[in-house]
Amino acid sequence: MTRAVVSLLLLWLLQDSFGDTQPQETESLSSLFIQRDISAELKSLKDLVNQQGTTLEELKTELVKMQQENAAQETELSTLKSRLAVSEQEVENLKKKNAERPKVAFSAALTDSGTVGPFAVQTKLVFSKVFTNVGQAYNSATGVFTAPVKGIYYFRFTALGYLSSNAMAVNLHKNHQTLIHTGAYNTHGFHEFINNGIALELEVGDVVYTSLSATYKLFDNSNNSTTFTGFLLYPV
Repeated sequence: MTRAVVSLLLLWLLQDSFGDTQPQETESLSSLFIQRDISAELKSLKDLVNQQGTTLEELKTELVKMQQENAAQETELSTLKSRLAVSEQEVENLKKKNAERPKVAFSAALTDSGTVGPFAVQTKLVFSKVFTNVGQAYNSATGVFTAPVKGIYYFRFTALGYLSSNAMAVNLHKNHQTLIHTGAYNTHGFHEFINNGIALELEVGDVVYTSLSATYKLFDNSNNSTTFTGFLLYPV
């Protein structure tokens, strides 16, 4: 009887001891899991912060690069604007210079009458059919061009001969000096052409004109084949 009671008492004590320990162990395990979760979350947050920090540094570097590129583009744009302003000023200067530059040019044909000559003496040719006379330096009544400004001028003449056994020629004169004699002899009775040209430096008041040699003939009509032309290349 006594042994049975002692055995029951021991069994009850053991059960009571196990009943008190199990909740403590469960609580300890729960705390361990919570700590592990927090550590993992903190590590994840640290990794995220480090990653964002790296990204931020990359963005800062890219921003600095973009700022440098913008500064370079602004410098280039400023340079282009300066060049454009200089170019525009040069254009305006050229326009002004061109507007102030003397303009001289003429062109005229000889006649509508057909044959001119022959004459007993060398005779000045008067090109009376004026096409252009900018600056009014050519006198269509006398056939004489008078230089209005000192400069380099270009002169050219063309001439037609039509009759058989006809000597044709044109002389070009500067003041009283004969500079060009161009001629031909028509033996076939068809059209015979001559032409020539020259660049001259003229002083103000110098005269240029053409003449027909004695006994020579020329031909011109509405086709305007015999002409005299001159213009200022540039002043000096």
